Amino acid sequence: MTPMLPRLINLALALAGGALAVFHGWLFAWQAAAGRLADPWVIFRWAAAIALIAALVAVHRRGHLLWGRKGVSIWLLAAMLHGPAIADNESFEPFALPEAAAASVLQLVSSAGLALGLWVLAALLARRRSSPPTLRSLDAPVGVARSVTAGFTPQFSPRPPPLRS
Repeated sequence: MTPMLPRLINLALALAGGALAVFHGWLFAWQAAAGRLADPWVIFRWAAAIALIAALVAVHRRGHLLWGRKGVSIWLLAAMLHGPAIADNESFEPFALPEAAAASVLQLVSSAGLALGLWVLAALLARRRSSPPTLRSLDAPVGVARSVTAGFTPQFSPRPPPLRS
């Protein structure tokens, strides 16, 4: 991986995390101003969110934020925490869900494909820089072809040799 790519990934993750934190801060302030924090379920969801944030911080310190089993389970709990918020929304139309899901999945798949392609390209470029091809590696198929045409055939055994008694 090129040295610049991890910095760009960390910067993008930091910006996305910051935007997410600002949005949820705005949402909490809006709910407090609208008087929705009197509802015990809303208070419970915010308390669960704070517990999930603490769990994510603990898992991040161990280095398993995205790919570890605990990290994935915490992200799944966070996704489940957002379910009642979507259902409580007055402008929620259940018939618009398939279109929204299709658009989200399309964006997710195309972004993942682009990221995977860039990752593979960076790995190939890093491998190319670390080990340049040698003349011997390029000449190997030609050498095998010359030995076969000269009447030499390598020994081939379709089964392993018998065991010694």
